[in-house]
Amino acid sequence: MNDRAKKGEEGIDNGEVRIIEEKIHPDVFTEFYRFLEESNESLKSVTGYAIKTEFAKLSKAGSIESFRHIERIIEDSDLGGIEKDFGIVALNYCRFRIENELLDIQVGMVSGGLGGTANKIRYYLVLTGKDGITSDQLIEVEAVFKLAADDRDSIIEEVKHHGFYVSLSILGSLDYAIGDLLTTAISECKFLEEDYFLTNVEIPTGELIQDWLDGKLDETS
Repeated sequence: MNDRAKKGEEGIDNGEVRIIEEKIHPDVFTEFYRFLEESNESLKSVTGYAIKTEFAKLSKAGSIESFRHIERIIEDSDLGGIEKDFGIVALNYCRFRIENELLDIQVGMVSGGLGGTANKIRYYLVLTGKDGITSDQLIEVEAVFKLAADDRDSIIEEVKHHGFYVSLSILGSLDYAIGDLLTTAISECKFLEEDYFLTNVEIPTGELIQDWLDGKLDETS
């Protein structure tokens, strides 16, 4: 299977990016960059405006002092979930600015809502069988996907059977296209449907997965 694992094809140069390990919804990143780029007047109606403005200001400073200040706010303040996530994004942004200055390289942030590790993004994958998936087939799915993942510096964290579908948690390396890993493994398991549901934003509900199986997501896309 090694000859099918093409490093770098459709992947990302991980020398230029770092993965945010925490599970933070992409909407928080969008809002954070709004605070970096837009005027204060346009943001005053945003919930948590004061603390978010402070976080953005400190992160833009890109100094050790501002990094420690953000850390103290996160640790000592009774922040709500969104405000704390915003602070974690600010902390990472500040850290990357410091690294860029010290190492004289441009490092960007990459995050999915499911988090990741230093060079891997976490994905949630849903697979279905052409005629259900038996216990023996589940074992085969795990073995085949692990082999495909190993060939691509990726990790299969978990495989679960949910009755009418199977889910996998995958840490996919930035050096390889996740789609190549999936299509390679699925082609080895002839009992699997070719279509799959993949996300790095959040774990889908059973209702959303059922909508996908029923084709309702296609109707709204």
